[in-house]
Amino acid sequence: MRKLLKHVGLICLMLLCVGLLGGCSLFGKDEGSKVVMKLSDYYGVPDGKALIIIDETVYEKYALYKDGMTYIDLETVKNMYTHRFFPVEAENTVIFTTPTEVYDFVPGSKEFMCNGERSGSSVPVVIKSESQYYVATAFLEQSGITYKFYDDPARILITYSDEQYLCMDVEDETPVRSGKNLDSDRLKELKKGDCLRVIDGGGIRENGFIKVQTEDGVRGYVLQDDLGESYYADPQFVDYKEPKYTHIDIPGNIYLGWELLYNSDNVGYLKEHLAAAPELNVVAPTWFFLDGTDGRFISYASHDYMKYAKEKGVSVWATYKNDTIEGRFNCTEDSHTILSSTQKRRALIDSIMESVHEYELDGVNIDFEMLKLDSGTFFVEFLRELSIRCRLNNVVLSVDNYVPEAYNAYYDITEQGKIVDYVVIMGYDQHYAGSKESGSVSSLDWFTNALNSTTQMAPPERVIMGVPFYTRLWREENGGKVYVEATLNMREMKDKVSGRELTWRESNGQYYSEWTRKGSFYRIWLEDSESLKRKVDASQKAKVKGIAAWKLGDEEAGTWEMIKEYMENDHSAECALPPEK
Repeated sequence: MRKLLKHVGLICLMLLCVGLLGGCSLFGKDEGSKVVMKLSDYYGVPDGKALIIIDETVYEKYALYKDGMTYIDLETVKNMYTHRFFPVEAENTVIFTTPTEVYDFVPGSKEFMCNGERSGSSVPVVIKSESQYYVATAFLEQSGITYKFYDDPARILITYSDEQYLCMDVEDETPVRSGKNLDSDRLKELKKGDCLRVIDGGGIRENGFIKVQTEDGVRGYVLQDDLGESYYADPQFVDYKEPKYTHIDIPGNIYLGWELLYNSDNVGYLKEHLAAAPELNVVAPTWFFLDGTDGRFISYASHDYMKYAKEKGVSVWATYKNDTIEGRFNCTEDSHTILSSTQKRRALIDSIMESVHEYELDGVNIDFEMLKLDSGTFFVEFLRELSIRCRLNNVVLSVDNYVPEAYNAYYDITEQGKIVDYVVIMGYDQHYAGSKESGSVSSLDWFTNALNSTTQMAPPERVIMGVPFYTRLWREENGGKVYVEATLNMREMKDKVSGRELTWRESNGQYYSEWTRKGSFYRIWLEDSESLKRKVDASQKAKVKGIAAWKLGDEEAGTWEMIKEYMENDHSAECALPPEK
């Protein structure tokens, strides 16, 4: 009898233990708190705001929620989706560009302009709050956003990462709780088969609970025993194709020569230069110089020139310059005035397109130099807007750029490589008039660094490398003062060093000479066929689109023939050796 009582006592103890443990997790039954917390209380989202959850992370900023539409701040939009929204604070306008459209939005207005035509929407596309711009999520669908919206409280779930994520399915009805214990309030009741995203890769597990996120963005804790095995799922995105920036691709290599012209009676120059260089397939005459800040320019364009170029099968990419010609334009300040004003910027674009149509130009070559840092974003916006007009009219758009350096990064070659047809690098003036020390106009190592830097930012097939047909003769006086004695074209340079000793400098890829005369010390780094061969060879190996030269008429006979030979055939072995004297 004592032994029987002992067994009965043991059984009772076991049943007591089962009763205590069963409510925790032993059989996966959640019998804890029945209190349901409102999600609005749990998340504490302020009125007029919406919570943003990106994948499985609560974002640091709120969206705005107004008139049934959610709006994401412009900084986030630029970082995550597109940097082609362009706010103009002084004009209370936000501009947005696609490959073929320019939108003008006034914050808070349902009306907007698209390519100059008035249009509208049911809610404002852009609003402004506390000095910040916000963009409607519905409009961002054309920039590729994948999101779902839920209310009470307002929240946006954004799918952003394309990596797989960890999931678990609900196997038995169970709640999502606000904390990692049974005393925590309930947030949502789950049904069998519901899919949950495991937050932080399953790293938060305590008291038998695991942290999860439901498909509608409820985040909390669920008993792990009520869930099945974990597995990885693929994120689902909306069907979206990014608008493509189309380009005009010229067959073969481009051989471009700039032609410096200051009068409209200029067809004779073209005839002379094409006769000396039949290899040319593009000429860029300096026909248009900005004049004032209302979009006008001084024009030296010629119908006769265009007629002869077409007869010879040569494309004309007219060059538009912001030079201080005739003292009528300040290339730094006046350029900023034009570019920073939407009205003036577009007046200039209109003028450019009028000249394109009047002279039936094949291309536009933009050469805006000496821009200041503050002008950079406006210059790039100018190119975006101009590229749309050129694209719609099947006109080549090329842009001349300095060799890329940290100080001129605001020219944004990366963006240019996407929106324009050809990025032209002016691979010269390494040492320029006004330099504090004498040196090469374009040494090989400097040129090659520029070439490599450019092709890392823009596709090689969009890049044209510019080479010099000139050099500088330097004079150094006692006390270290440096002067440019003369800027010499290739023929003049050859005469200047005739009979003098020349030394080959491998890193410069050039011959060098120095001498003393009448107490002054002279230096010269030669830009001749040998130096040009090595620059063109480097360009050929980098697979860039072509070579441009400043300027036509300054070359020796046979120079363009050599350039074409070295661009179209591999001469690496020859260029690796010092030239024979």
